[in-house]
Amino acid sequence: MKALQINGPGQYSIIETELPSLEDHQLLVEIKVVSTCPRWDMNMMAGRDMFNYAVSPEYPLPPGFPGHEMAGVVIAAGSGVRSFSPGDRVAALEHIVPNGAYAQFASYREEQLIKLPDSISFKQASSFELLKCVIIGMLQFGDLRGKSMLISGLGPAGILAIQAARLWGASKVVGIDINEERVRFVRENGLGEACLSNELGEQRFDLGYDCVGAAPSVQHVLNHVNDHVVIFGVLKGEVKYPEHLWAKGTKLESYKYRPVGVRDHELLIDLVANKGLDMECLQTHHVPFTRYEEAVELLKKQEAIKVFFYPETDFDAESEEKVQEVAASQEGGTA
Repeated sequence: MKALQINGPGQYSIIETELPSLEDHQLLVEIKVVSTCPRWDMNMMAGRDMFNYAVSPEYPLPPGFPGHEMAGVVIAAGSGVRSFSPGDRVAALEHIVPNGAYAQFASYREEQLIKLPDSISFKQASSFELLKCVIIGMLQFGDLRGKSMLISGLGPAGILAIQAARLWGASKVVGIDINEERVRFVRENGLGEACLSNELGEQRFDLGYDCVGAAPSVQHVLNHVNDHVVIFGVLKGEVKYPEHLWAKGTKLESYKYRPVGVRDHELLIDLVANKGLDMECLQTHHVPFTRYEEAVELLKKQEAIKVFFYPETDFDAESEEKVQEVAASQEGGTA
């Protein structure tokens, strides 16, 4: 099969590699659509560790890494697999180790996948892993009904959070960002109420969800929230917790990752298939793997929310006709 491999800062190649091995508890998936995860892609191409910028990753990275947001079709199942069968349409809910999903095929354990109904297209489902992470953090608030929420950062996570909060019954949801184009994107796509960070004025909220992680963003959220703040973004810098927040009982906590269960699967499918959460809006640009540096540049300039790839065609020299055929075959999610 073909895969993308990052060989060093700013360096990558398209390689031929062996199909992933398939153990008894694993499934082999043909990847139909895979999407960037901006922080991972930008940092791996810049020579920075995702969580510690002072450390450089060990190059070359494993084939397909850091791709992990994918949707595809099961083509083989190990003897120990019980919940999936060849032909099932699936999306990833976890990173695969040691390799990645910037490849034509990948192997997964059962708990790393979610089964898709035909009503959800591959393009919609490719970022289910991100949606899973977003809702795990939002569930830390408990019942959102009747509560007001401030969401900081209108990147992919914030765009999903602003929709989920509304669909789960929050009385008022406002998204903020320092990028005017991101604010306009949310408004023009009907995703929710949004404004620039410095336009909040004296507005106050019950809950705050920070999808940036930069200390100034978290501090800004704390200044406008009464009850409970969750930091979803990877925290960079120090946040001060003023004594007046202690007096009010304001809760500040980090995102707490946990394994997903059956109920989480149900919530994910319900949000997208039944409640109408728009996942496809994240996939703003398509670029072939042969021009991967262009995809990363679009992310760095914040021109793209996410960039997506079709592994069936995007490892070859560009063929617009082939790409259009693949895209058309996946329209409606039945490919």
